[in-house]
Amino acid sequence: MKTLRMYIQKALTAVGERIARILIVNRRLPKAVGIFTDIRYGTDLRKQRVDVYIPYGEPPYPVLVYIHGGSFHFVDKKTYRRLCSVFASNGFLVINADYRLAPRNTFPKQFSDVGRAVRWAFDNAGRFGGDSNRMFLGGDSAGACLISAYASVNGKRELMDALSIDEGIPRESIRGILLFYGLYDFETVLDTGFSQIEVMAHGFMGADPLVYGQRASVASSIRHLDAQFPPSLLVSGEEDLLHSETVAFEKELERVGVEHETVYIGKSWYHGGSHGFIMAFFLPSAKRATNAAVRFLKAHS
Repeated sequence: MKTLRMYIQKALTAVGERIARILIVNRRLPKAVGIFTDIRYGTDLRKQRVDVYIPYGEPPYPVLVYIHGGSFHFVDKKTYRRLCSVFASNGFLVINADYRLAPRNTFPKQFSDVGRAVRWAFDNAGRFGGDSNRMFLGGDSAGACLISAYASVNGKRELMDALSIDEGIPRESIRGILLFYGLYDFETVLDTGFSQIEVMAHGFMGADPLVYGQRASVASSIRHLDAQFPPSLLVSGEEDLLHSETVAFEKELERVGVEHETVYIGKSWYHGGSHGFIMAFFLPSAKRATNAAVRFLKAHS
């Protein structure tokens, strides 16, 4: 019954997402030189695909691999056309990746897909004028979870195997990582009160407590941080019930000695700090966060 309700919710969310693309999130797209869509990085015909945004200017370009959010169950790369175009218009070759979604596809398929997409970007960026030695990773919400987990286990064979990541990339090639209001510990996130977090987490990771705990131990990026984790920009809003996840992640980055910056949106700042605000590009909070992300990327490229 829970699975049936989830599929109904997925269908309703898909309708709302498509309306939002047209009316809100993909309006007034900045121009890129070229956009190549639906390039396959795996065998799944629908979801293992990327869009590549080529900027103006002379190559080689620094590269940004972006992983979308959506609670591991919803959304796809098309909703992120405007955000990726913003980064491309600032001189970055952007690779906007889809991945397989729950509940049909469960742990660790999403982590595996992200690993494949990053490796594909590293191997193929040069075809589009990108410099694979200057790579950045980024994501929001579930995407921030997936990309931070990838960065935390990259080069650690046992953990990579546990997440079904076949092949990493040189750690020194990753110049920085953008993390927008993510979740970083699958145990503590259950206590945040975030809307339907238990349903979403269990639909992705499994409902059995023993299995869930075992998977959480490898999938929670905060548990695997070390001094080699890439320089990071953390963005979160204090109105967001997931904000505590970012605060805890920041403290752990500081403890292990990772260079990082934070952009925290206060509760009274135009009420623009709720979950997902980066997509509402007209909000002052979204503009502040996007500008900070562009500055961070340029400073580390």
